[in-house]
Amino acid sequence: MRDEVVVSPGEARFNAIRRRVGLIAAPLCFAGMLLWPTGLEPAAHRLAAISLATVILWVTEAIPLSAAALLAPTLAVLMGVATAEEAFAPMAHPLIFLFLGGFMLARGLSVQGLDRRAALWLLSRRWIVGSPARALVAIAATGFAFSMWISNTATSAMLVPVATGLCATIEAAASEGSRLSADEHHRSFRRYTEGVLLTLAYACSLGGMTTPIGTAPNVIAIGMLEEMVGVRIDFFAWMRFALPTALVSMVVVLGWALSRFRAPVERMHGLTDAVRTQLAALGPVRPGERRVSVIFALTVLGWLTPSLLRLALGEAHAWTQWGKTGLKEGIVALLAALALAVLPSGETRAVAGQRESVPLLPWDEALRIDWSTLYLLGGGFALGKLTFSTGLAAALAGGVLSLAGPLTQQPFGLLAISTILMISLTEFTSNTATTSMMLPVLIAIAGVSGVAPVPVALCVTLAASYAFMLPVATPPNAIVYGTQLLRINTMMRFGFILDIAGVIILLGLGSILLGLGAP
Repeated sequence: MRDEVVVSPGEARFNAIRRRVGLIAAPLCFAGMLLWPTGLEPAAHRLAAISLATVILWVTEAIPLSAAALLAPTLAVLMGVATAEEAFAPMAHPLIFLFLGGFMLARGLSVQGLDRRAALWLLSRRWIVGSPARALVAIAATGFAFSMWISNTATSAMLVPVATGLCATIEAAASEGSRLSADEHHRSFRRYTEGVLLTLAYACSLGGMTTPIGTAPNVIAIGMLEEMVGVRIDFFAWMRFALPTALVSMVVVLGWALSRFRAPVERMHGLTDAVRTQLAALGPVRPGERRVSVIFALTVLGWLTPSLLRLALGEAHAWTQWGKTGLKEGIVALLAALALAVLPSGETRAVAGQRESVPLLPWDEALRIDWSTLYLLGGGFALGKLTFSTGLAAALAGGVLSLAGPLTQQPFGLLAISTILMISLTEFTSNTATTSMMLPVLIAIAGVSGVAPVPVALCVTLAASYAFMLPVATPPNAIVYGTQLLRINTMMRFGFILDIAGVIILLGLGSILLGLGAP
């Protein structure tokens, strides 16, 4: 089981007050929104009340986040917003199965001890030389680089076990000779662990936006610009804008993380030697570790293959088309999970007087994954889909743009309003769904206003990756929150600052690199 987050008595009192406020505010705001004449369609009006109550419950953690997420589609069915089939269909979204397989893969790495070996190996490198700050940078840089070429979701699922193992190793090494109690020592390292996990999640999101294949909104934007505007953006044209934007953002994330989430010790003398001693104590690599590493490598190859086929053979090739449909990320993750549950680890155990082979991931261990995060994501997907299908998202977008008034008639004004709107919406709904819904509307508004649509579309698409405040905002956020080592109020405070920084960076680089007069 994962360690629970240790909180101080003051934090416990604050959390208790926050939950009581949420239990009172959520139903009151729900009723108030229902009674308020919004002018929306009935289904959208009722969903607005449900969404407001859900957001309050998420922010205050009055009830478990996954329970609040499941409450939204349940109330939608009860209130006639959608049928049960429509409301709960997103619970079987392919991304849910990617999470399921990814969690089982991570569990398999942990059961076989490969995550600990990888963490110790990384910590023993000379360029880290006992520095927790450099370890944080190493994890984030790895996530950023991998997410450029494979799914940011898959990358975060892949690296979270390494990150948690790394933090646990640093904490254990620092505890030797410490005068603090176990709880005090754990609490002193808690913020550092939170910083490592948050930085990893944000690095994966930023890395994913740098290439057309990094995340789904990028592909959606390229397709819509070609269909609606007649502008084709190739691979390197995308990177020419997105990569500098992401690198500047990554510098901001690392700078802010290193200042806010410092480890209690800046340098741990003897850490490298201690880690190497622990690494040597693990002994030679066991058969189970080798086999799970092969499955891990094949999983990464499976995630990467569709993109490689597209680059090597072209979009129209039959193999490329098969890769897009047959090697969906969720399918690859499930195949890996099933392989872990079936293939032997090389060890045996006694059962009823007989020796039987132990699989790489025994099923009782597989059942210990974080199911609550799957419920949270499923509920978030359901709420996002209903937001669009009822017209609530379009009404919110139209309202914000109409309030902006003359600003939308100016290139920079439309760019600014659209970017802020996208970042705000993707905090609560799927960035893929938000991009699919908002881009046609914004491209049309740009055309009517006489504003060049390409800068607006590109900045808004990149803004979909700048959702840093809530676990439901992006899959990497949800994955790191699923470790149960991260408090939501920490994510919200850190993410809010980065959202503001993201707006500034996108607007600045959007103006410089593209030019607001671009076609």
